[in-house]
Amino acid sequence: MDTRSYTDFSIASAIYITKYTGIWLPRNVSEEWQRKISISYMAFALVFGLYLNVVDIFHIWGNATQTMFVILNTLCISMTIIKMLILNFNRAKLADAFSYAQRHFWHDNYNYEEQLIFSISVKYCTRLIFFAFAVQPVTLAGYVITPIIENLGRNKSDRVLPFKMWLDLPLSETPYYELMFTFQVIDIFLIGVAYVCPDVFLCVFNLHVMGQFRILQHRMLNFWNVEGKEMTAFIYTDHCYAALKKCIQHHQLVIEFCVKLEQVYTMSILVHMAFLSMLMGLDCYEIFVADTNLSMRLIFIFHVIGSLIHLFIFTYTCHFMMEESTNVSRTIYSGSWSTLPMYKAGRSLRSDIRLIMIRSLKPCYLTAGGFFPVSLETFTTLLSSTFSYFTLMRESLIRTEDE
Repeated sequence: MDTRSYTDFSIASAIYITKYTGIWLPRNVSEEWQRKISISYMAFALVFGLYLNVVDIFHIWGNATQTMFVILNTLCISMTIIKMLILNFNRAKLADAFSYAQRHFWHDNYNYEEQLIFSISVKYCTRLIFFAFAVQPVTLAGYVITPIIENLGRNKSDRVLPFKMWLDLPLSETPYYELMFTFQVIDIFLIGVAYVCPDVFLCVFNLHVMGQFRILQHRMLNFWNVEGKEMTAFIYTDHCYAALKKCIQHHQLVIEFCVKLEQVYTMSILVHMAFLSMLMGLDCYEIFVADTNLSMRLIFIFHVIGSLIHLFIFTYTCHFMMEESTNVSRTIYSGSWSTLPMYKAGRSLRSDIRLIMIRSLKPCYLTAGGFFPVSLETFTTLLSSTFSYFTLMRESLIRTEDE
């Protein structure tokens, strides 16, 4: 895969993250070795985190608050493992989508107005990457802050780690405690990177699709305006029809790219949606109902805020794709096609405009496993499901206490 053509900070960062997690398609033997190393340490981090939480569930079963906390961590890691496996399985398709965007969209062959539209997409992508890099450490900070707070005033022999190790080893003593604490923090942040990695490129792709639909609309609005020379109605119609054909080709390219994104990400989106509502329900339970200390509650507050931001950005970028793809119909209809003469080119132009409008009535969108399209409505629906899970857990706890 040739990555030497157009790039910017958001694209370079997304490539780096995917290489860092081992889901990029290597171009040579050196990159293949790099990918194997990346997959090895990422798989170890995920399996080690899953092992810690599963063993913890076995030992603390019966303590509702602690069990919910560990189940939350287990679900997060399980979701990350499944999404990483899906993306690794589809990494050739991901590389194909990237190459497709490089060939058809990521270039400098735009005029001044189109370059401005393209630069807006790039600006949104850059802000997204900066925001993702800022929010993820804040979301994971609770796991690091909690043991530090709990260790205040404790003896060195009684210190706690971010995750309890059920081993008969002197892990609370120096230097073993410091080494294990550092190792667990590194593992937490590796899992955090793997957690957001599948969605980084998707959001970047979605924002560029939005930009391409806006460029298409700009071309559809402006090819009617011909300046610089006099021309007859028939020559003007031929000019408009030739320009419309180019717009149709561009429209087809963008639609094809959306199909490629659907093939790569549809199952990953389904897994994310299926897990996320349960995760946020558990977060709300631990924040508002469970009898836990302040430091532990911070973890859930940070996690639910991070999950909400993650979900909102993800659904909002998908909503952009749907909205801009349907705007094509209104844009092409607002042109000057009704004034053109009714000869062969004029009739063909009207027929093609009608087909564009019919196609645009069906928006381009990404689905969760083909079950439903992802949009801002998905965001509100998941919030409603989260509240339902939270209410169910709360009523179950109240019923248990009454009995």
